[in-house]
Amino acid sequence: MADDKQLTYRHGTWLIRSREGVTGKKIPHNPYMFEAVKLQGLLYTIPELEREFPDIFENPALPLVLEVGCYLGHTVIELAEHNPGINVLGLDIKYKRVVKSVRKIKHARLPNAKIALCDVMELLPFLREHSVYGMFIFFPDPWIKERHEKYRYLKEHFFNLAYSRLAAGGFIWLKTDQKKYFDEIIAAAKQYKFSEIKRLPEKIARREYRTIFENTFTEKKIPYYQVILSR
Repeated sequence: MADDKQLTYRHGTWLIRSREGVTGKKIPHNPYMFEAVKLQGLLYTIPELEREFPDIFENPALPLVLEVGCYLGHTVIELAEHNPGINVLGLDIKYKRVVKSVRKIKHARLPNAKIALCDVMELLPFLREHSVYGMFIFFPDPWIKERHEKYRYLKEHFFNLAYSRLAAGGFIWLKTDQKKYFDEIIAAAKQYKFSEIKRLPEKIARREYRTIFENTFTEKKIPYYQVILSR
């Protein structure tokens, strides 16, 4: 049975209930939700991660890298394929995105890649301190309208929590097409002793890791901004 704590999670509540056998009377029209129920072992909810992490990976001792907002899984796949010496956990809050990401992982047969239906602020609190080697955060939702800015998570609270979870020398690679947001992110990060570095740490293969959004911006000649922050 799902307990009261599980019902407070912001994302994946239906999947949590379904896997615990508490679906209720309301049946969703989203076919990706039903497919998600069957993807245990590749697609995780927060309660499942709390119980099983880091043993969800074949080799749980490998350094952990998060992709926050993995969209359809392209960067998760690229990271896992070119970096067999790390574990990659992709996060997203949309059923369609996580299901399509898992399909790619299954097709590629990557033991070091998993997906979670959650946001990063749900995940970070229960991870051990200094347990994360790096985070890729490419083109997070900028919430452009002023009344929506409160939904942005790349603020002081995030960087305070991220700093405690990152290992020494750990990194966050950020990309966004919003200059004002980018400047705010840098200002918030520097309050928590993050410093800018010019290249990825040696454990990560030095590739561009270009996303669909980045390709679109490049084709349309829309500028974007990026930084690699180190703990």
